[in-house]
Amino acid sequence: MTKKTMIKLHHDHAYLLGAGTSISAGIPLTKQFLPKLMEEERFDKRLKGLRAFIKDFFAESLKLKIYPKFEQVLSLLDIAISEDHYLSTTYHHKYLRQLRSDLDYLTWKMLEQSSTQNNFNVFNSFIEKTPASTLFLSLNYDTLIDHSILRKYQNINYGINFSKIYSSLDLSYNELCPSLIKLHGSINWLFCPNCQTFYCYLGNQEIKKIFSNSPEVCHYDQSYLKGILISPTWQKNYNLAPISLMWIKASKLLRDVKKITFVGYSLSDIDMKVIYLLKRSIFNNRHNPVIEVVDPDSSEKVFDRYRRIFGEITPIRKTFEEFVKDI
Repeated sequence: MTKKTMIKLHHDHAYLLGAGTSISAGIPLTKQFLPKLMEEERFDKRLKGLRAFIKDFFAESLKLKIYPKFEQVLSLLDIAISEDHYLSTTYHHKYLRQLRSDLDYLTWKMLEQSSTQNNFNVFNSFIEKTPASTLFLSLNYDTLIDHSILRKYQNINYGINFSKIYSSLDLSYNELCPSLIKLHGSINWLFCPNCQTFYCYLGNQEIKKIFSNSPEVCHYDQSYLKGILISPTWQKNYNLAPISLMWIKASKLLRDVKKITFVGYSLSDIDMKVIYLLKRSIFNNRHNPVIEVVDPDSSEKVFDRYRRIFGEITPIRKTFEEFVKDI
C-alpha cells in the first residue's frame, strides 16, 4: 500500500469484525437495508424502480407487513440472471440485470454516511489499545476503523497494492501499522471495469468525491469507476483479481495466529465462503489458536454456531463498546 516496503510484522492476534461493531455509529445492519431503502424520503430513479419491483413481486408478503430479507432479494435476482430466466414478461433479462446493478449502487449510496462519520470514539480507543502487530479482518464496507488506524499511524495497510491512491491526508508512510483486510470490499475502493485499475480514497475530503454528483473516472482511460462491494447474496462473486489475492493473503496470515477474536459477527450461513476460509485456515494452523467470540446475546445461539464449526471457544458476553473498554 505504501511507497516503501512494509515491515513484515508477525501477527499473533487477529480480530474479525462484523456488522455489530458499526451499529453504534449508525451504520445499518443488512436486515435493515431493505426497510431503509423502501422508506427513505428521497427521489431516485433507481430507488423508484426497486420499490416498484418489491411491491409487485413480493405483494403477498407486503400485505402481511413483512419485508423479504435483503439477501433473499439479491439471491433471487442472482439465480434468475445466472439461470438466464425471466421472472415474467415484464421482468426480462435486461430489466433484472439493471435492477441488480441498481441494488449494488443503492447499497453503496446508503453507506455514504459512514464516509463522513465522526463517531469514531470506540474505534479510536480500540486501535489505541491494540498493538501495531494486530491483524484486523473486516466484513464491513464502512471506513470507521480505517479512519482510526489512519488517525494513529498516518498510514494503513490493506494487504493489497493499489494502482493509485487519492488522499487528503498527510500520510507518513509509517511502516509499523496494523493490517486491515476487508474481505467484502470497502466504500473507499473503486476499480475501472475496462483496464482493471484499482483505486483507494483516503480521508473524508477524498471519500466525499466518490459520492458527489460527478462520477469518478479512470486516470488512464476515462472509463467510469465502479465500487467494490461484495453483496450479501448466496452467490457472492470474489473473482476480481485484487480481492482474490487479498483472500489468499488472509488465509496465509490466519494460519499463523495464536488467537482469533470474533466481534459483532453472527457466523451467518450466507457467508459460507468466509466460514470456509476460517475453518480451512484454522485447521492448518499449527498453534491451535484460542478462539474468542464477543456477543451481547445472553442466549447460547450465536456461541453454539461457533462451537459447531470450531469446537471449544471462549464466549465473551459483551457489546463491542464494553469489550473495548475492558481490553
